[in-house]
Amino acid sequence: MTLYNKPPLTLADQVAHLQAKGLHIPDPAHAEQVLRRIGLYRFKGYLLPYKMPTGYNASPSFGDIERLISLDDALRLHIFGGLQTVEVGSRQGINQYMLERYGIRWYADPLLFRPADRYFSHTDFLAKAVREFHKMPELFVGHYRRAYESRAYPPAWMIAETMSMGSWSKLFRALAHQADKDAIAAPLGVRASTLENWLHDLTVLRNACAHHSRIYDRVSKPAQVVDDTLIRAALMSQSFDAADPRSLRLVPRLYALHRLTRALNPHTRWTADLKALLNPASAPVLARVGFRPGWDAQPEWT
Repeated sequence: MTLYNKPPLTLADQVAHLQAKGLHIPDPAHAEQVLRRIGLYRFKGYLLPYKMPTGYNASPSFGDIERLISLDDALRLHIFGGLQTVEVGSRQGINQYMLERYGIRWYADPLLFRPADRYFSHTDFLAKAVREFHKMPELFVGHYRRAYESRAYPPAWMIAETMSMGSWSKLFRALAHQADKDAIAAPLGVRASTLENWLHDLTVLRNACAHHSRIYDRVSKPAQVVDDTLIRAALMSQSFDAADPRSLRLVPRLYALHRLTRALNPHTRWTADLKALLNPASAPVLARVGFRPGWDAQPEWT
């Protein structure tokens, strides 16, 4: 195998490299400032749709790509706002139901979880959850250690504050009793299987946002759109881009956020603000997200 050994480029050389590939750069000094802040490799990720064997086609300019990056930044921040609502609300929904049904240390009971799950080991989960709880520098953790028997598992409402969204996603998936999962999902207006898939997909999206990865033009694994066949058919035929039949683009994750934020907070403006954010986007830009023009007028997004 060939060793990757390309030399680094100065900022001026980076601008010259983009110009040599056909990108129109009317202000090289400004381009250097942008590349100093963003980096050439990250910048070129937004140029991928325009790449040809000999360089880039003539349609985008440096400013066009800069605006795409600004859109991506705004979209990432907006998604993060919705994810905060979903992460806190979903873990509270799981925890509250299980607390009322099984007591304050329900998460420590192995009988409440499937004994064989390749994604979840209750023994490993419990050890990690308790270890991370005691490592947290939160005031309530220190108070608990000083005031209460340290060998007893902390109450679930304390553990909830120190567990990640990924841990809650796996915990919900591993619950042993389908009736419990159905009861937790019901207030959110979806089946348990849909909630399970949405929590997984949104955890992956959350991690991408947390690492400031490119969200615009992102291609992921196939996503479950929704369990209601009529709503799914309407979305696929009227809102989702027809060139993405496997739902690989961002749009089904946005729909999951739309449904869950609305279920958790009926007064949310998350979807309205998403529409305002994407309203100026052209059809080719919308397609890279997974939308077709006119998606925002569909009743499934109200």
